[in-house]
Amino acid sequence: MKKTLSLILSAMVLTGTLSILSACQGNRTGTTNNTTIGTANAETTAPTDGETDKTEPTTSAAASDNTDPITLTYWHTLTDHHEEALLKRLENFNQSQNEIIVQAEQQPYSEFQGKLLQSVRAGVGPDIVSMFPSVAANYIDQGFLTDMAPYINDPVQGIPNLREEVAEGVWDDMTQFGEGKIYHIPEANTGEVLFYNKTWYDELGLKVPTTWTQLEENSQKIFEAKGVAGFGSDSIMDTFLCLITQAGSDYVDAVNKKVVMDEPIAVEKLNWFAEGVQTGYFRLVGEDQYFSNPFGSQAVGSYIGSSAGIDYVSAGIPAAGESGHFEFAVAPIPQEGPVKYINYWGSGYVNLATDEASQEAVYTFIKYLITPEIVAQSAIDFGSIPVYKTARELPIFVEYMNTNPAVKALNEQMAYVGHIPSIKGSDQVRTEVDKMIQSVALGLSDAETAYQTFVTAADAALND
Repeated sequence: MKKTLSLILSAMVLTGTLSILSACQGNRTGTTNNTTIGTANAETTAPTDGETDKTEPTTSAAASDNTDPITLTYWHTLTDHHEEALLKRLENFNQSQNEIIVQAEQQPYSEFQGKLLQSVRAGVGPDIVSMFPSVAANYIDQGFLTDMAPYINDPVQGIPNLREEVAEGVWDDMTQFGEGKIYHIPEANTGEVLFYNKTWYDELGLKVPTTWTQLEENSQKIFEAKGVAGFGSDSIMDTFLCLITQAGSDYVDAVNKKVVMDEPIAVEKLNWFAEGVQTGYFRLVGEDQYFSNPFGSQAVGSYIGSSAGIDYVSAGIPAAGESGHFEFAVAPIPQEGPVKYINYWGSGYVNLATDEASQEAVYTFIKYLITPEIVAQSAIDFGSIPVYKTARELPIFVEYMNTNPAVKALNEQMAYVGHIPSIKGSDQVRTEVDKMIQSVALGLSDAETAYQTFVTAADAALND
C-alpha cells in the first residue's frame, strides 16, 4: 500500500508552488510531484536514532492486497463555520483518491478529553485527532500514539526539508520525545497578540508598547484618564510564562521531572502583576472568561488574547455611528529581557490507529493536510498562521494576512516562538501556575509562599 499511497499523494497536487517544491523529490523517488514541504535534502530530515532513517515503514500483505478503502475516524469539537471548513477538507481528500475514507465525528467540547482517553483505552477510539503536545505526552506515556518519524524519513513518502520549514521552537516541540521519534505533526499556530483601544491610545498620546514597562506605563495612564484597567490577559498563565522566560528563567526540567523556575524572577513577576491588579491599572479576566466583551464595552484598554479571537473583538465593539464605538488595533506582545520569546500555541495531529495499514493511512492523510496550499487555506479558515514557511509565503495567505491585523502581528513575532517541554503532568503544572498567580493577585498569599506552594504541587504532578 505504501507505493500506492505515495502515488496518490503525487497526483493530488500538480500545479503552482507545490509542483515547484516537489520537482527535486520527483527525480529522486521516481514519482511525479510527491507532495512535500520543501525540497529533498537528506541532511534536514527528521532526527533519527541509529538506523531509524534506513528503516521503511512496513505494511502488511493483507493491507496491500485489500481492494477495499481503509476507513479512518477523525474526532473533533468544531462547530458552525469551523466545522464546515473541516468537512470540506475531508471531502476534498476523500474525492482525491480511492484508497482512504476519512469520516468525521463531532464530540462535545466539555466531554472530549475524558471520552477520548476512555475510548482509546478501550480500543474503540478514533484514528486521528488534533491535540496540543502537552496532552499528547500523556498518550505517549501510555503507548497509544504511533511514531511517525519512519514515514517522515522514508525516501518515497517522506517530508524532505521539514526542519527548514519550521521555526526552531516548533522543531524542538516536534522532536522533544527523544530517540528520533515524532508523535505530533503540527499544522498551524494561533498565539498571543496585544489588542488595544487605538482611539484611546491616540487621544492620550500613547505609543504602541514594545516592552512590558511601556505597557505598564500606558495602563496607568489609561486608568488615570478613563477609570478602567489598562491591561488584562485571557491566559495570565501564558503571559506569566512569557514574562519569566524573557527574563531568563527556565520552566520545567523534562528529564528530572521537576520545576526549575527561577524563584527571584518568578517572585518579581508575580509582585509586578499583583501590584497592577491591586492598584487597578491591571485586571484579571474573572467570570468574563475572555476579554473580548469587556474590551468591546471599554471596560479595559488593552488585553493579550488569541489571534484567532479577532472576530469576537470586532463583534463586541459597537458599530460605527453607535454610542461607544471605537477603533482598535493589534500589535505583537511586548518583549523585555535577554530572551526573545512567545508561547507556541500549535495544536497538531496525532496518529491513534492500531494496525499498520491504518497507521500509514493516517500519516498519508496528515501529509495531505499539511501541504502548503491546504494548510494555508486551513489557517485562513481558522484565523491562525501556518507553522510552515512555504505556506506562509503563498500569495493566498499573504493576501489574507494583510487583511487580518491579528494574524499579521502574530507573523511578526513567529521567529520568537519558544519550546516548553511536554511531559506527563505538564497540563497540571499549567493549572498550578494559574493558581499561584491568582492567589497573589487577589491578595490571598504573598508571592514567596505562593511560589513554594506551586513548586510542591507541580513537582508532585510531574511525578504522579
